[in-house]
Amino acid sequence: MKDRRRKRTAGKGRRQFLMLGSAGIAARLWCSPGTLQGATAVAADDSIQLQAGSGLRTKISYKSTLEGVLTTPGGPRPTVLSVTGNSQFDFEQLHQGGPVDELEGQRLTRRYLQAKVSTRVGRSHETATELPPTSSLMHLYGHDGQLVQLSPEVRLTRAQLDLLQFPCDPIAVTGLLPGRSLAAKTEKWNTDPWVFPQLVGMDAAISQSVSGQIVELSAQEARIGFECRGSGAVTGSATEVSLQGTLVFDRAAGLIRRFNAVLKEDRSAGPVSPGLKVSANIAWTQEPTGPNEQLAALMPVEFPEPGRLLLTFITPWRLVLLHDRRWHVFQESAELVILRMLTNGALTAQCNLAAAPRMPAGRFTEEGKFLAEIEEKIGPWKGGIVAAEVESDRRGWRVHRVRAEAEVQSAAAGAALGGGAGGDPGTTTASATGPGKRATQTIVWQYFLCTAKSGEQFSLVFSHAAEDAAAFRGIPEQFLDRLSIRG
Repeated sequence: MKDRRRKRTAGKGRRQFLMLGSAGIAARLWCSPGTLQGATAVAADDSIQLQAGSGLRTKISYKSTLEGVLTTPGGPRPTVLSVTGNSQFDFEQLHQGGPVDELEGQRLTRRYLQAKVSTRVGRSHETATELPPTSSLMHLYGHDGQLVQLSPEVRLTRAQLDLLQFPCDPIAVTGLLPGRSLAAKTEKWNTDPWVFPQLVGMDAAISQSVSGQIVELSAQEARIGFECRGSGAVTGSATEVSLQGTLVFDRAAGLIRRFNAVLKEDRSAGPVSPGLKVSANIAWTQEPTGPNEQLAALMPVEFPEPGRLLLTFITPWRLVLLHDRRWHVFQESAELVILRMLTNGALTAQCNLAAAPRMPAGRFTEEGKFLAEIEEKIGPWKGGIVAAEVESDRRGWRVHRVRAEAEVQSAAAGAALGGGAGGDPGTTTASATGPGKRATQTIVWQYFLCTAKSGEQFSLVFSHAAEDAAAFRGIPEQFLDRLSIRG
């Protein structure tokens, strides 16, 4: 049998893994007995075929435990804290269309019965994230080197989307199966380039080594051992990952029944995440299921328009906004929220959100006072205001817009992104420096004081390097056009 998968995937995958994209866990899938296509035992010529079926309906139970250390930079010495975590995902899944042995073009429906992660950092800081029932139904598309997930019923938050991007997702694990017929059970194989990054949650792999081999083989099933190792990046952080384990493939049903692996990761601190050195034990099982009307409802063949992929962000105040998936939450407190935007894995912009002093209904902060506050904030950077204007009614908001700029040393550009926007220049870990950067850079700050008719006021401050203007274009308008106040 010819290696059909490798011919079709030539030139595809995650942009050849040289560009950093949005994080995601990639795709492959399965179904109920009776609808299998291509799931066979041993071919007439005695070659061994281990191929997943299409149109599969299954139920998956996934668990993982994690332990290690977390490193936060800052000051002369980084802070090192212990970290432990547990996760559990139970869901039903239906392969809706697309080639089962590729990422691009996959369409899948998933209904979560349970999806939760709990972590402890240090001795007492505990957090828990759980997918609400209103977001249990998901549509998944293999598109542009990613597995894009969205709810057809509600908008997801950043935390919910990150929750669903767990390592060794059964979709990606199917990529560990051989993409060709095997002449003998002792034969080893490699995988397509997209498989490893999707297995371990990398945005991009710079180097990788993946091999699989049959450990035990019978007419009913094959137990496969695999070893994976590589380096790359996750949300702008350099990382090295290894993955080793076994899976059991049901040859008659055309699906992976059991999966067990140990994942080890050593990740440096980056623009939106701390450093990590952790080990995780991951195990899941998968069983065929019968028809499910909710899953069987046909999902659109066309990839969703950009507006449908926007995420909801609910601030600690009454302000609610929508943003695209390049934005990540860097810091959140009762006084300040900091979002950071990554483009191809690099820090492109920052947005500081805060509640401004409330005014009586129909009133707003005087323009002169707002300008004076901005001049004070950019003073340490020898910055200046270059433009200011007022929109009296932008979708019900009065918006005072101010643009300021400063020429700063490249070594301080990262701090200027946060400091000029009202933060503490000494606390940000952002860095706009790197190979090929100029000695100085122009930093642009765009201030928006948004006043509702009720007198409630909110401050949005965007900062970016002037050389990133093209990537940043249209971002403030995306935020401003979708601001709302919770009832």
